[in-house]
Amino acid sequence: MPWPPQNCLPIIGQPGTHVDMDTHETTESTPSPDAKRLRLHRSLEKVIGVDVADELIDFLPPSGWGDLVRKSDLEATERRLDSKIDALGARLDAKIDALGARLDTKIDALSQRVDAQIDALGARLDARIDALSQRVESLQEEVRRLGNLRSTIIVTGLSLFVGLGSLMVAMFEVTGR
Repeated sequence: MPWPPQNCLPIIGQPGTHVDMDTHETTESTPSPDAKRLRLHRSLEKVIGVDVADELIDFLPPSGWGDLVRKSDLEATERRLDSKIDALGARLDAKIDALGARLDTKIDALSQRVDAQIDALGARLDARIDALSQRVESLQEEVRRLGNLRSTIIVTGLSLFVGLGSLMVAMFEVTGR
């Protein structure tokens, strides 16, 4: 890519600084990085030629050496990010554990309430079953008594029948007929 770029305009981000298209000079007192690049390129053109100057300028960072990141900077940033992620993970784990503990407590309380309600319902059912069982036993006893009464009535009836029959026979014998 030829340096300087064709059709240069005012330097963006630096109000009041312009590059003169003919001289490649800036109008401010402190030269901008772009103006410094232009001067360096012009000086290099004079010493090593246009093509080599273009190639050399292409190897320079576009906005200055201060904006370049070294590998050690990236590694340090990575370590800081790893540390922050680990801390965030630990906080998240702690919150999840706390939430789990709260959930366990609520589930245990709910389980105890349900168990108590089931126990109360079981006790009521047991009481009703016991009452029904007593009624059934009472009815069975009454049926037994009625059965005994029936037998008594039958035996009494038979006894009366036999007694009346004997009395009739005795009457026939006494009367002679």
